[in-house]
Amino acid sequence: MVKKRRVRKVKRSISKIKRPNPVRSSRVSGRKFKIVTTNLILFIILGVISYALYSASEQLVYVNLFLLLSFLFGFVSLAFFIALLVLLILRGMRK
Repeated sequence: MVKKRRVRKVKRSISKIKRPNPVRSSRVSGRKFKIVTTNLILFIILGVISYALYSASEQLVYVNLFLLLSFLFGFVSLAFFIALLVLLILRGMRK
């Protein structure tokens, strides 16, 4: 015998008013630019201070600590510099 096919009930949702999706603009805001520049300056200063302390310290523990900190702050400041370059490129493409 052939089985009967059952029809599945489809629940229909109440139609909602379609709102346009908010479009995020790719414009570079001044706030982002300010945050990146302040963080870049901060980590450059911290890197210079830790390098100066590395040069001035005599104990091996402090030498290793300040060398590690100067590398760490250097890489973080390099990352912020790259982010700053990206923001400048985006700002240039906008105009």
